Amino acid sequence: MIPQITKNINPFEPLKGQVKPSFVCEPGDPRVSIYGWTKEHWTGYISIIDRTIYLSAIWSLKPGIGNLSRLIKNIHEAGYEIRVPNPFGHMEQICKHHGFTKIQELFPEAGENITVYVLTGRKND
Repeated sequence: MIPQITKNINPFEPLKGQVKPSFVCEPGDPRVSIYGWTKEHWTGYISIIDRTIYLSAIWSLKPGIGNLSRLIKNIHEAGYEIRVPNPFGHMEQICKHHGFTKIQELFPEAGENITVYVLTGRKND
């Protein structure tokens, strides 16, 4: 299920000063910075709920040099499921390239199904 983002969150504004749910991770958040989610490479936020990481409002500060591929690889190898709700533009092609599966999922705030690309997490050995 898509995490419910409160109406207090505006993904186009810095999270500083906004009331954010505990599952929202800004770049540099210690829970996910080890995977490459750092202030040097990203702006926006990702969401982490249980063993699922949602890449839904992220922008690369240096596009085209492999930061997204490394982020996906590192998160996936750590055993997380990765979900990309309603990808547009180049992001949809990136999801296909990395083997994500396209599904339809109910988005409660909109009251309708949306496209979500899913990459199931690896089982830790």
